[in-house]
Amino acid sequence: MKKLLSFYLLVSMGLSQNAEGQTDAQVASASFGGSGLSAMEMQVLYTRFFEQLTAASDNPLMDSESVNEQVDNECLKKECLQAGLDALGVQQLITGTLKFSKNKYRVKVRRMDASKSRPKKYSIRYRGEPDGFITELEILAWEIMGKDAPESITGKRKPNQETLVEKIVENPLFGRTVVLAVAGAAGSSYLKNANGASESQKRIDALPSYDTAGIKAHTDSRDAAKQKATLSLVAALGAVAYGYFTGVFSDDEF
Repeated sequence: MKKLLSFYLLVSMGLSQNAEGQTDAQVASASFGGSGLSAMEMQVLYTRFFEQLTAASDNPLMDSESVNEQVDNECLKKECLQAGLDALGVQQLITGTLKFSKNKYRVKVRRMDASKSRPKKYSIRYRGEPDGFITELEILAWEIMGKDAPESITGKRKPNQETLVEKIVENPLFGRTVVLAVAGAAGSSYLKNANGASESQKRIDALPSYDTAGIKAHTDSRDAAKQKATLSLVAALGAVAYGYFTGVFSDDEF
């Protein structure tokens, strides 16, 4: 696959970004951040993407080299996008990351409009040959601009070879659902056992002091419930902490 991508690099070396209308450009797009591909490969893929952004846009686009100097293309958080928008003085900023691993391309793009408080989010997960991915990237550019890609592009579309299991398991919503389910089950177990321990304590308090057998039975029950409640609480907190530190609850994952 990498060799085929190198072929597309050679074909695309003559391509250059459209830098017209820089003085009155209202739309800016930063080059892709990311990993898994060489700097040259990333640039060529971005160039194809930028060409279609330019074709789909009703307004001129700012030269990406100027944009890259003032935008952190590895940060897709709202604060980073807003800072870039303010620094460039444009009405719209488009930035994203492209990662290639295990023969799969993953793209996340954010479009921040000056009139909006939150960015619009787009993503691609694609397994297949480079030419198929490039087509998806070009279609995405038109989608970002709120338009349908022309048939000359969509007609080249190739099937995504990503399996159904991959689509489900690698979907950020799946990870969030699993973490919340585990945390919810553990939390429910904590409440159940904490309530059980409380009930056992009430029974102990109600028994006469000479009923040592009854007191011991309820004490054992109370202690076992407390232990289970503690373990359940640790599991619930652990699930939430796992989700937080792995980015499951981060908006950047969507």
